[in-house]
Amino acid sequence: MKTAHQSGRFVIIGENIHTSRAVKREGKHIETLPDGRLVIRFTDPAGSPRLLTIPDAIRASKDAERGRIRHVRAGVIAGMSGQEPEATDGRAYLQTLAVRQIAAGADYLDLNVDEISVDDAERQAAMGWLVAAIEEVTSVPVAVDSSGTDVIRAGLEAWQGRTGRPLINSASFERLDVLDLAAAAGCPVVISAASPHGLPASADERVANASGMVSLATDRGLSLDQLYIDPLVLPAAANPEAGRACLEAIAQLRARFGEAIHITGGLSNVSFGLPNRRLVNDAFMALVVEAGADSGIIDPVTSSPEQAVAIDRASRPFLLAQDLLLGRDAYGRAYLAAWRAGLLAAT
Repeated sequence: MKTAHQSGRFVIIGENIHTSRAVKREGKHIETLPDGRLVIRFTDPAGSPRLLTIPDAIRASKDAERGRIRHVRAGVIAGMSGQEPEATDGRAYLQTLAVRQIAAGADYLDLNVDEISVDDAERQAAMGWLVAAIEEVTSVPVAVDSSGTDVIRAGLEAWQGRTGRPLINSASFERLDVLDLAAAAGCPVVISAASPHGLPASADERVANASGMVSLATDRGLSLDQLYIDPLVLPAAANPEAGRACLEAIAQLRARFGEAIHITGGLSNVSFGLPNRRLVNDAFMALVVEAGADSGIIDPVTSSPEQAVAIDRASRPFLLAQDLLLGRDAYGRAYLAAWRAGLLAAT
C-alpha cells in the first residue's frame, strides 16, 4: 500500500503468534468433543482438516477458569510434546496461523514464547523450536520477540535464513545488549521510545528517548534503514493524550531522521478497553500513516492497512474515533454514547 514514506510500502509485522494470545473458551473457536476433549478445528496449509487438542496444562490454567484459552501456547505445548498425533497437530496449527498472516500481507511474523514458562531455558527451547517450525512454511522472515535476550539469541540461532534476516523485537535503554546482538547478526531491530524510568508521557519524551536509542544503535554500526522506532502506542481509553502524543512523535521522528528510518508500533494497543476496536484501529492506522509511520505490528488477517487508509473520513464513526484519538473527546465519552445508541455497531 502507499504511505507518506518515500518507499511507498507499509511494512506489516504480523503480531499474533504469541503464547499470550487467547480465545474465548465458549467462543466459536473452541469445541468440546463427545469424549470431553477441548479442541480447535482447523485446516492445515496442505488443505487437510485437523484438530488441535487443548493440552491439560491449558485446560487447568487460571486463564481457562476465567474463560480464556491461550491457543498459541496450546499449539507450542502440543507441538513440543513428542506425543502423536498431538505433536504433528500442534506444529500444523502454528504453521497455519503463519500461512494465514503471510497470505494477508505480513512482511515479518512476530514470534513470542514468553508465556510458555517462567524458566528461561524452557523459553529458549520453545523459541528455537517455534522458529524452526515456522521456517518450514514461511516465505517471509520472522521477528524474534522476547523480554529475554537469551531467548532472542536462541531464535536467531535456530533461523536458517532462507527468506532473509530476521527482525529483532526489541531493544531499549534497559536492554542495550539487544542492540549488540542486532549489530553482530546484521539484523534489523525494533527500538523502543521507553526511558530507563518508564513509559513516556509526551511526544517530546518519546522523541528524545527514541533519538537517544538511534544514536546508540548507529554508534554500533547499525544503519538507519535497519532501525524500526516504536514510539509506544498506549490505550486512548486510559489517557486522553496518548493517541495525539504518539502521532506527534511519529511526525517529529520522520522529520528528524528522514526517509531511511522505519517507524512502527503495536497499533491495536490504542483501542484497549473500547467497544468496536476495529473502527478505532482503522482510524488510528490512517492517522499514523498520515503522520509518517511506514510500519505496524498488527494482525493483517483482521486489520487491513489498505482499508484503513481508504476509510471515509467524513463519516460520523470516523470523526468520533478521530476525536477520541486526538484527545478532543476525553475518555471517549461521546464515542461511548454513540456506541450505546447503536450508531457504531455496524461499522
